[in-house]
Amino acid sequence: MKIKTSQQRWWILGIAMALTLLAIYLVQTPEAEDVVESISTRSGKRDLSLRIQKSALPVQTSAEDKFLLPDLTQKHLFVEDKTNKNLDLFKGHAWYVPPPPPPPPPVPVKLEPPPAAPPVPFFYIGKLEQVPQGTQVFLTSNNKVLSVTLGKNVDTLWRLDKEDANTLTFTYLPLGLTKVLSKAVRQPR
Repeated sequence: MKIKTSQQRWWILGIAMALTLLAIYLVQTPEAEDVVESISTRSGKRDLSLRIQKSALPVQTSAEDKFLLPDLTQKHLFVEDKTNKNLDLFKGHAWYVPPPPPPPPPVPVKLEPPPAAPPVPFFYIGKLEQVPQGTQVFLTSNNKVLSVTLGKNVDTLWRLDKEDANTLTFTYLPLGLTKVLSKAVRQPR
């Protein structure tokens, strides 16, 4: 077929454009409807339905937008499950895993002070050397004078271990701790 005039060409072009627009209009689905399609699993235990849902974003249309194809980026694909409603199949996922929170600061442990021996309840009076039993040390306590040999118990709580020029060394027997008593300390009057 041979086209002779330019008027015939314009008519053919206009008809082709009208048919194209009509085809686009007929292919489009109405935006108000959701397309629902049923999918059943092989075991048949779960009834899933696949649904394309429009976004809640408002769509503004103008005279120019009438002839454009619909924006499919505004629609989401969901799987509807009887147990879990609306699972988004293409939901965005971040692979970033935040680091664990820092451990809490350690709680300071209040250590009890180590047991200590009480003060020595005796005062030094003097000593007697070159006795057959050994050196005798004289002590006073509660207005009593006590005579003790080195290495022997003074009473049920204290033992006299050592004597030198300026000090006496006692052991507190319940704890096994040693205490030193200065010979220079006198009993208060």
